[in-house]
Amino acid sequence: MSSTKKLAHKLLIRYVAGDVVAGTGAYTALHLARKLYVEPKKFGTDIPLNFDETYVFAAAATTALFIGISALSGIYRDLTRKSRLAEAFNTFGGTVITAVLLFFLVLLDDYIKDYSDYYLTLGVYSGTLLGLSGLFRFLQSSVVRHKIDKGLLKFPTLLIGSGKDAADLLYTFKNDRSKGYSFLGYLKIDNSAVDDRMQVLPCLGNSDQLADIINDNIVDDVIIALPSGNSDRIAAMVSAIEHKDIRIHVLPNLFSILSGQVKMESLGRSLIEVKRELVKPHVAFIKRLFDIVVAAILLVIAAPLILFSIAMIAVGSKGPYFYTQERLGKNGKIFKILKLRSMYQDAEAHGPQLSSEEDPRITPWGRTMRKFRLDELPQFLNVLKGDMAIVGPRPERRFFFDQIIASAPQYRYLLKVKPGITSWGMVKFGYAENVGEMIERARYDLIYTENITLVNDIKILFYTLVTVLQGRGK
Repeated sequence: MSSTKKLAHKLLIRYVAGDVVAGTGAYTALHLARKLYVEPKKFGTDIPLNFDETYVFAAAATTALFIGISALSGIYRDLTRKSRLAEAFNTFGGTVITAVLLFFLVLLDDYIKDYSDYYLTLGVYSGTLLGLSGLFRFLQSSVVRHKIDKGLLKFPTLLIGSGKDAADLLYTFKNDRSKGYSFLGYLKIDNSAVDDRMQVLPCLGNSDQLADIINDNIVDDVIIALPSGNSDRIAAMVSAIEHKDIRIHVLPNLFSILSGQVKMESLGRSLIEVKRELVKPHVAFIKRLFDIVVAAILLVIAAPLILFSIAMIAVGSKGPYFYTQERLGKNGKIFKILKLRSMYQDAEAHGPQLSSEEDPRITPWGRTMRKFRLDELPQFLNVLKGDMAIVGPRPERRFFFDQIIASAPQYRYLLKVKPGITSWGMVKFGYAENVGEMIERARYDLIYTENITLVNDIKILFYTLVTVLQGRGK
């Protein structure tokens, strides 16, 4: 583990500890305001100031709420790369959301004499929470910024490229405010020319050795500084190392090249970062909650159809009612997908095969199930288990996924999100009968991974429902 990652771990503990203090202090201030001013004003008598079990529980609950909202907003992420301005806005937003939830859950039913008391209680709580958490976070991020400015905190970095673009970038970092990059060296592109200004760095080898060099060294960042016209090479490099715990950057003039393949985030005027995570934490939380609720409801609704299908499977052919198969999940994790059996037993005795419209391995009832996608219904259990989502790229078997990657390495990004029961690729393209068609379908799924929202999920579900009702599956 690099020193920067160790520091990030320590900062995480400090941030959470600071927010525990801020959350507890804010509720304590609210407790004092209620017991010393609001309730005596309401009842016309002094109210005992007790720090009893109710106070402890309420303080713990409101603090946990604030920490949960902060986590969903991403405040505890990338703690060594924080923008203090962005953190200030994030802290303000988290405070407002926490205060609003507290108001509707607790303060709305509080003892008050007039509505102006709400301004006092809500103002005391939110002001204290914002002041304490904001001050602590600002101090921590300022310490990190100071370490970077003084060269006490450095991010081991590889520079890919040796021409004018790479040299200009290197010169910029030397003259602009430090971003903390500590260049280990540069990698050449084949036999390309080396700019004289690159001589300040050692040449560590060729770009084809990128993965090996990362494995042999502690690297936090990789900067790809290649001129226009290298889109295929850049895509291959990013695909080869995107699964590693490093940050990948490219020059801004490459944005148009990569914008259709990966999601990106600007890091100032010098670089663009290839985004490692396609879904924001709060979006992932809402999407997961939506998946659980919808999957549970649809399982109940679909139970009669599943039972009827089981009976038809039993009558139509020998073998188990359900069929499990290993598929690739998020980050390449293997899981077993659950389906109603639509083929004759031992249909793949001679190895993995994709089904076709006239596939003789499919049973008569299996053909009907596939037409209306009834065989997919048990996968709602995979959703509840957490292996799948309602909407996401269709999960593939490694045997076929490796063939897709060999032809189009950028589709490795499909593994960065949970696979789904239905997908934009299934809606727009449908089932694939060969690897070429799988690649065509993957294009639509790649578009989805760039635009993951609950609204888009609902839209895809609607189109899927239309497809099912029209019996356009196969």
